[in-house]
Amino acid sequence: MQLKSLFTRRLLTTTGLILIAFVVAGVIAPAFAQEAAPAAAAAAAPAAAAAPAPTHAKSALGMIWEVAKTPPFVFFALVLCSIVTLTLIIERFMFYRKAEGNTDDMLDKIKQAGTLSEALTAIEGATGVAGRVFRSALSLARDGYPPEQIERLVEGTVTKELIGMEKFLPQLDSMVTLCPLMGLLGTTVGMIRSFSIVSQMGMSDPSALAGGISEALINTATGLAVACPALFTYNWFTGKKEAILMDMEKGLSELLVILKSSTGH
Repeated sequence: MQLKSLFTRRLLTTTGLILIAFVVAGVIAPAFAQEAAPAAAAAAAPAAAAAPAPTHAKSALGMIWEVAKTPPFVFFALVLCSIVTLTLIIERFMFYRKAEGNTDDMLDKIKQAGTLSEALTAIEGATGVAGRVFRSALSLARDGYPPEQIERLVEGTVTKELIGMEKFLPQLDSMVTLCPLMGLLGTTVGMIRSFSIVSQMGMSDPSALAGGISEALINTATGLAVACPALFTYNWFTGKKEAILMDMEKGLSELLVILKSSTGH
């Protein structure tokens, strides 16, 4: 329940930040366009150069709004996917930052300890996946379990940690595939609409066709903009997971050797 509450807070925070970014962009872009208009007018002919800058910025925002409010509302779905993706990235980044541990330092403290209780106390504050697995193994050894049983019993703790490290990675991987496909769907629908207008009106106004195509491509661009960081972070998190697991397994093997030698098995 606490994990779900934490994830919900991060989701709401990310949603708020993205909405603020949209509002700021909607306010600042026209302001910059209005400031750029006099400079453009001074550089070129007064009658021809003053208008394009604000018109262009305004039409860009207008195109995005036209795409957003057009069925099947793919753009709104992509915005929602971007919120979910960013939330997953933030959540996993914070998780893996806490999941790392210094296995060499923990093993040194265990070797220096005189008893199993002292070893547990020495690594009590150790963070990360390895710290939790080592404490589980030492607790079993203190309770009198032989090293062979400890190795089997600690597998449950390792499996639990593995499940925690893989959490939300499938959802992030789904965004890598889903967002470009959704963008392509929006583009396809927009292209169908544009060519339907051409079939009715002919090519008397090519700018109308070009405008329709550019609006349709906004969906594809948005889908790729969400999928690219999702792909990069997914691969990064997967590599981080493998590195943490390898380090933990290496340290656990050495710990089991220490326990066997200490018990004389």
